[in-house]
Amino acid sequence: MSAFARFQKRLKEKADDVRARPVTYVAFGDSVTQGCMEYATIEHEQVYHNLLKNRIVKRYPTTILNVINAGVSGDTAVKSEPRWQRDVIAYQPDLVTIGFGLNDCHAGEAGLKPYLEKMDAFVRTVKRDTEADLLLLTPNMMMLHDNNSMHERDRTVVPRFSDTAEKGYLRLYTLALREYMEQEKLAYVDMYALFENWLLEGQAPHVRLANGINHPDRALHAQLAERIEARIFEEHD
Repeated sequence: MSAFARFQKRLKEKADDVRARPVTYVAFGDSVTQGCMEYATIEHEQVYHNLLKNRIVKRYPTTILNVINAGVSGDTAVKSEPRWQRDVIAYQPDLVTIGFGLNDCHAGEAGLKPYLEKMDAFVRTVKRDTEADLLLLTPNMMMLHDNNSMHERDRTVVPRFSDTAEKGYLRLYTLALREYMEQEKLAYVDMYALFENWLLEGQAPHVRLANGINHPDRALHAQLAERIEARIFEEHD
């Protein structure tokens, strides 16, 4: 059975019965989920979860799918806990996506265990307190070095991001997250893997980052929406 059988059932239920409860999807995460792009720019239309909504309603034209954007710029898995009830559980969603790691990794090796523990605690909370189907996202890569894609006012963060990149903390967190998701048999989409492939082809991460630092560009959000749709509607796990 598909990991998203219930979500698909709810989409069809609402499509067939106008009086059925609307379908709700909560996208939970950091600035990428919020829709942050270039400096001081938030994208509401071309952020991945809105693009995913558009793709899904093409499959079910008469359904009603509400998307809650529960992305918070600068947030981490650890800091997000006070939002779990308010921003996710309270909506009793049918689908939840979780995307953290970009900010968490700045805590270095010492922050890895708290990150994984909090991700696991949130996954278990969603499973216990809702009937939602669940999908996790690995983080995208961040900049590896200074580049011309960033705004002058963002350059103050370059030393911190360069240090995190040089020490390989984001990769460390991503590898640990992959291991956890495989171990727990959780559905996920691997955005970090896209960047790994591009690196092998000689393309630096900042080429696909809207702010030159850590926010995926609009084309990557579209690619992410396409991959999430494929994961939700694939015939076999």
